[in-house]
Amino acid sequence: MSKVEKFAKRWERQLREPAASKIKSAIFPDSPLKHKIDLARTRLKMQVDRLDQVSVRLMERDKNIFNKIVDALAKHDVDRATLYANELAELRKMSKIILFSKLSLEKVLLRLETVRDVGDLVVAMAPVVGVVRAVKSGLAGMLPDAERELGELADVLGGLVTDMGELTGHAPTLEATEEAKKILEEAMAIAEQRMREKLPEIPMTGATVSDKEKASR
Repeated sequence: MSKVEKFAKRWERQLREPAASKIKSAIFPDSPLKHKIDLARTRLKMQVDRLDQVSVRLMERDKNIFNKIVDALAKHDVDRATLYANELAELRKMSKIILFSKLSLEKVLLRLETVRDVGDLVVAMAPVVGVVRAVKSGLAGMLPDAERELGELADVLGGLVTDMGELTGHAPTLEATEEAKKILEEAMAIAEQRMREKLPEIPMTGATVSDKEKASR
C-alpha cells in the first residue's frame, strides 16, 4: 500500500471516529490539554490543603476562646465574657467561609477527576470556573495569597473550557451557571451542618444574642 493510500485510509477513519473518541484522543494520553488539567488539579489541591490547615487553626482558636467565655461566666465577669463571645461570633463567620471555600474546591477537584474519563467535557468543566471565582470573591481580604492564586486558576480553567468548547463545537451555556450555583449551595449547606455538629453554641452573656435566636427573628 502506498503512502498516499495509507494517508487516505487514516483520514477516512478519522472522519468516521465518534466525537467523544476524538476529544479523548486529543486529551489523552499526553496532550497540552491533559497537562493543563493535571496542573490545575495540582494547584487546586494545594489550595484545598491550605484552607484545611487554616480551618484547623481556626477550630483550635475557637475552642480556646470558648473556654475563656465559660471561665469568665463562671467568675461572673459578664463584660469580659461578652467581649470574648463577640470575638468568637466573628471567628465563626470566618470559619464558615473557610470551610465553605474548602468544600467548594473539593467539588471542583472531583469534577476535574471526572474529566479524565468522560467525553462531554464542557458539561463537566464549565461550572467549575464559576465556583472558583465565587470562592475567590468570598476569600477577598481574608487570605490574599489564596485569593490571588484562585484568580489565576479561574483564568486557567476558563481557558480550558474555551479549548474544550472548540474541540466539541459547544460553548458553555447558562446551565453551567446554574450548576455552579447548585455546587456552591450544596457546599454551604454542608459547611453549616458541620459547624453545628462540631462547635458548641456560644453561651449567652446577657449582652449578646446567640446565632440561633438571631436567625429566628
